[in-house]
Amino acid sequence: MRAVWFTSGGLSPRRRQAESHRAMEILGVPRQNLLEMGLPDGHLLDCLGEVVRRLVDLMAVRRPASVFVPAFEGGHPDHDSLQLAAAAAISRVDWEVNRQPALFEFPLYHRSGGGIAVGDFLPGGGAAFKTALKLKDRLLKQRLARIYRSQRLILYPLLALKGGPMMMNRRGEPYRLVPPGRDYTRPPHPGRLAYEFYTRRRFKEFASAAEAVIH
Repeated sequence: MRAVWFTSGGLSPRRRQAESHRAMEILGVPRQNLLEMGLPDGHLLDCLGEVVRRLVDLMAVRRPASVFVPAFEGGHPDHDSLQLAAAAAISRVDWEVNRQPALFEFPLYHRSGGGIAVGDFLPGGGAAFKTALKLKDRLLKQRLARIYRSQRLILYPLLALKGGPMMMNRRGEPYRLVPPGRDYTRPPHPGRLAYEFYTRRRFKEFASAAEAVIH
């Protein structure tokens, strides 16, 4: 397994990097399989062309069988930008016949009604798969989450929210295939997106960027 981080993290970047290294060490992922791009947190959309180019170079060399990215759900602009970049990169690499990697998404958080939904997909889309977690796996995930003390103001409430569906999903970890040809110029759901409340980003910026990178 290989892990790639594109941003340095908005809160205490150096501390967050050390936390990520510790989490990967516990999971048994060797340091040489970790790649950190160090782009500014919250600004992937501003350097989307560079993100796509780096992903194309990485995929052309590593030839992954599958790629996992955050869901396109309007929760965080970097999350949506990364999925857009991954879809664009996959379309640009010269793959051997039947060797194009499967692009999967996993849910984090999005706006739902008057609040925030955590760990569930938006309605629509393809069928969701679930990786069943035994008790030891759920406890491991909780342990890994608690390593990120620099993110405690965000993660700790999620650990408690509705029994912690994002961190301790007893029904299994959800993921699903990203639909081929997804239209990234249309918002993931009607109404105002979550990140439009807490950032200056607006979806029209995202839609313009999507038109520029998706062929």
